[in-house]
Amino acid sequence: MQDAPATGVIWSRWRDIVGPQIADHAEPSSLKDGVLRVRADSPAWATEIGYMGATIASAANREAGRQMVLSVVVWTGPRPPGSESQAASKVTGIAMRESQKRPAPEDPREAFDAAHEAWRRRRQKRSP
Repeated sequence: MQDAPATGVIWSRWRDIVGPQIADHAEPSSLKDGVLRVRADSPAWATEIGYMGATIASAANREAGRQMVLSVVVWTGPRPPGSESQAASKVTGIAMRESQKRPAPEDPREAFDAAHEAWRRRRQKRSP
């Protein structure tokens, strides 16, 4: 069931899937065996997102072009080190700026490659 390009689409289009308000407080953390784990920045947001699980799964599957997400599990935790304390993370900001320069890729492989490149740049910034 795992498909890296389709998973990349879900990560790269997260803001479109859940909307900007939720994306400012939650992000996908893993997708395994149809279970999408989402990290929320507070218990209140975790509860709200938990209620929306079926809607999020449906929207994610629509973006991926196939059924990837069977259920959504929400957990609460702080943003990763180096993240902005405010709304969007640096990676989201970079992706948004880049998406304004060029249209979103139609091909899931291109979306995955773009997400991988953003991850690689973020990881390089963290390395001492």
